[in-house]
Amino acid sequence: MKAILQFFRHARAHKGLLFLNFGFNLLFVVLQLVTLLMIMPVLKFLFKPGEGAPAINTRGFDAGGWFAGIYSDFIAWFGTLAKGEPFTALAFLCVALVVLTVVKNLSRFMAMSVMAKLRNLSIRDMRMNIYNRCLDLPVAYFNEEKKGDLLSRMSNDMKEIEFAFMVSLEALYMQPLTILLFLGTLIVLSPVLTLYIILFLPVTALVIGLVSRSLRRKSTQNQEMAGRLMSSFEETIGGMRIIKAFNAAGFFRKRYSDYDLAYTRNNTGVQRRYDLSSPLSETIGIGVSAALLWLGGSMVFRGELNPEFFLTYFAIFSQLINPFKALSTAYSAAVRGQASLNRIHELVNAPVVVADPIFPKKPVFARELELRNVSFGYNQQHVLHNISLHIQKGQTIALVGPSGAGKTTLTDLIARFYDVADGNILLDGMDIREFAQDDLRRLIGIVSQESVLFNDSIRNNIALGLPDISEEKLIAAAQAAHAHEFILQSGQGYDTNIGERGSKLSGGQRQRLGIARALLKNPEILILDEATSALDSKSEKAVQAALETLMQNRTSIIIAHRLSTVTHADSIVVMDKGRIVEQGTHQELLAQKGLYFNLIQLQQLA
Repeated sequence: MKAILQFFRHARAHKGLLFLNFGFNLLFVVLQLVTLLMIMPVLKFLFKPGEGAPAINTRGFDAGGWFAGIYSDFIAWFGTLAKGEPFTALAFLCVALVVLTVVKNLSRFMAMSVMAKLRNLSIRDMRMNIYNRCLDLPVAYFNEEKKGDLLSRMSNDMKEIEFAFMVSLEALYMQPLTILLFLGTLIVLSPVLTLYIILFLPVTALVIGLVSRSLRRKSTQNQEMAGRLMSSFEETIGGMRIIKAFNAAGFFRKRYSDYDLAYTRNNTGVQRRYDLSSPLSETIGIGVSAALLWLGGSMVFRGELNPEFFLTYFAIFSQLINPFKALSTAYSAAVRGQASLNRIHELVNAPVVVADPIFPKKPVFARELELRNVSFGYNQQHVLHNISLHIQKGQTIALVGPSGAGKTTLTDLIARFYDVADGNILLDGMDIREFAQDDLRRLIGIVSQESVLFNDSIRNNIALGLPDISEEKLIAAAQAAHAHEFILQSGQGYDTNIGERGSKLSGGQRQRLGIARALLKNPEILILDEATSALDSKSEKAVQAALETLMQNRTSIIIAHRLSTVTHADSIVVMDKGRIVEQGTHQELLAQKGLYFNLIQLQQLA
């Protein structure tokens, strides 16, 4: 029941649809019960057309007495309506059965239509919660999680939840409602027989519970294996060039085959357990029905129960098997879907470690950007150690050093993709954690080593985050980045789709679009992380000139391995193993003959 209640909580946002569905289902159940109760007068007029309603042996229960009275009055009224003609009475009863059935099925159709809308709206809410949460989570979360596993949660897990939602949500109230109304009617018709039925319920619940617990455990393993399988496939697609270049297809084929075999075996076990719930509940129901036939038949033979009441009783009881069966199936589906729902909740409830303050302040950059005793690490492994750095507004600062020195991590902290572990990053004396992240990043433009482009038009990639930018400014930015010419030569100009991650463009073209994006944003702080590394010599010189123009009267932080591109910087910061080891102008660092001097020598020799 806990599993079903979890799905119900996700539907609370659409209470109107829930109440509407409940109303139509209530009407359906009542009409279904009335239709079954019509069996008694039909049998009465068929086999005993001249007799009144018999008394009911209730063995100490008063309910049967009042029901017998109502039934007798109905028979008398119906006999008067039919003017004592059995054929007329039978015709009336047949028409009543048809009308009741039409209204009953119409109400069920309306309930299902409302449920379809409710289910789809609730699933859409969950998908949007996942997507919005992914946008809110910090970069660090996606560095630690496998992309394939995240994709599996949005695809495989959501399919499991949608199926479980469809099967189990309505079962939360419709099947118990059906069972209670029908069971109450059975008590009225024969309390003794109903007592025998109730005695079988604990056995049924025990058997189904054992299957469900096993199903829940297997389902959790199944979704984890599905995520691992998706991650392996995504990794293979992303690294196809390297796999083929190093003849590693055999290794990856075996690894994927092992993951797939484990998933297939586990999934087979899940499906078997799920498929077992329905026939198991039906078998138990038929066993109880056989016992009921024997007990009820014995009571009829002994004169303790009227035959027409027993036949009606058995007809109503036979309709109880389906609700119990549906409830068992729904519970199994909910248990199976709960594993997926728990994985979704892990993502949706993941802590936002880089959070906005409750009362954010507006960032102002008029004087300086300062890093004061900044330390940072990934998974308790320190990457930056006690970094202190002053960057005056308008200065150009270059970060150089060996790979893994922490240069990109330092700029990620400035953009607040991560929060510092120790120390502070200050903008005009105010800690950047006091600002809303969106406000802070409006001041910052980033051109990374590999421009991240999206499967969209050139226009939308350049104007990312600036939907209302004018055509003139867009073209001006592209011209400054030396991208305008190749854009015009594209099939549809600025409306040309560039494919996934810009796959239809060359590396240099992709980089120039990234530079045009930064030029269009016109930020106060410009971060260039190996911005010209993917350009040919001719394009590099042109773009470098454009960047130098852009960097005038602007605070620029340049990460470079090609040291010849940063000799003009106001200050060059040399980093090694997460520490600042040297700082000064190009000439000052050459004179020190330290690490920077050695790096220059190595590049000149190369």
